[in-house]
Amino acid sequence: MSKKIYLVGAGPGDIELLTLKAVNILKQADVVLYDALVDPQTLDFCKEGVIKEYVGKRKDKHLKKQDEINELLVAYGKTNEVVVRLKGGTPFVFGRGYEEVRAIVDAGFEPVIISGVSATTSVPESFMIPSIDRKFNDSYRTITGHDIDVFKDIVTSYHPRENLVIMMGVHNLKNIVDALIEKGFPLDLPVAILSKGSTKEASKLVATLKEIQLKDESFFVEIKNLTPAMIFVGASVNSQNNS
Repeated sequence: MSKKIYLVGAGPGDIELLTLKAVNILKQADVVLYDALVDPQTLDFCKEGVIKEYVGKRKDKHLKKQDEINELLVAYGKTNEVVVRLKGGTPFVFGRGYEEVRAIVDAGFEPVIISGVSATTSVPESFMIPSIDRKFNDSYRTITGHDIDVFKDIVTSYHPRENLVIMMGVHNLKNIVDALIEKGFPLDLPVAILSKGSTKEASKLVATLKEIQLKDESFFVEIKNLTPAMIFVGASVNSQNNS
């Protein structure tokens, strides 16, 4: 049977949202390659002498390229019993986890996935914003916002019973808002910028599409400082006020 390499979800940021299964494998780990959004305290679960290597990637700040991370996983797997790739959120949601799976399989190892709590749902919940609320919506769509052309191809129209959860889009906020208005989204539709959700530094900014569209350039420069953040668009933003 081939040796195993573990891809482990660390959750959205709050260390108490780490799963028991994740904790148990961290206690056994000989090597941990961890992401930028992983709470450093998470590594306290590791045994003494564990190799901890930071391989975080943030916008325009990639300590390691993805190919280098893949190579590290395989190299460590050849000389250590338990290798863990610790990823923010959960491995297969906007985490390039399956690229790592392919590299692991190609090298003759068995990948094991330990799912984490996904930020796409847990962060809105931490701000009391429901992804689904029967009074307001029946659907939510999760999409990245870093490529505005792809975004506009996918989000083609507005539906009043659907929320949009936009990840990695804060740097593109102005273009996203302009695109939504162009697609027929109502000007008074609420938008929440949810920053550092589930952590002690969490903050929420709420405005309508029109209010954001009218902001000057300094607003869009300043908003970039809120990363990591998501953009939540839809009637559920105001669910507490209309329940």
